[in-house]
Amino acid sequence: MSWDEWEQLKKQALEKRSPDDAPETETETETETETGSGSGTEVAVQRMDRIRHAIDGFRDTTVLVPLVPLDGGGRGFLTADFGGVRWIHAFTDELAAANFDAAQGVVHTRRDFMAVRGWRLLDVVIPAMAGPCGVALDVGSDDDGVLLPPVAGIVPDAAAVDSGAYGSGGRPW
Repeated sequence: MSWDEWEQLKKQALEKRSPDDAPETETETETETETGSGSGTEVAVQRMDRIRHAIDGFRDTTVLVPLVPLDGGGRGFLTADFGGVRWIHAFTDELAAANFDAAQGVVHTRRDFMAVRGWRLLDVVIPAMAGPCGVALDVGSDDDGVLLPPVAGIVPDAAAVDSGAYGSGGRPW
């Protein structure tokens, strides 16, 4: 999901529906949901609900974060900087990490991971990072990859780029 799409969904979900948009019956709401018809606001709210459900699922999941050697000694999380954001790479399993390595043209005979709960990455690790940071989940795994950007609703407001934590609240990229 792109930043602009995320911002548009947030805006649409926050807009109040006018009384004219309200369905007359519960059955009408179910039919609109099944057929995909309905107001743009309803569709945005439904998409935001699915996104929130996915984020809640991530929070409750233990993911594998590859460990890499640091310049000053020790080991740290595998990250990459892109678009002004540092992305922590996390994987749902070792196969997803192997797919990422293959996409990079790198073969690891052995890789060390740290098992981390999703909520700990979002609520503890990301706020401790110096600058905007998000999670790249299963990146390199065809269509299964997901980016969790550092925005309000995903990370704490103190670490969210859209809450003004990093300057004017505008996009850093």
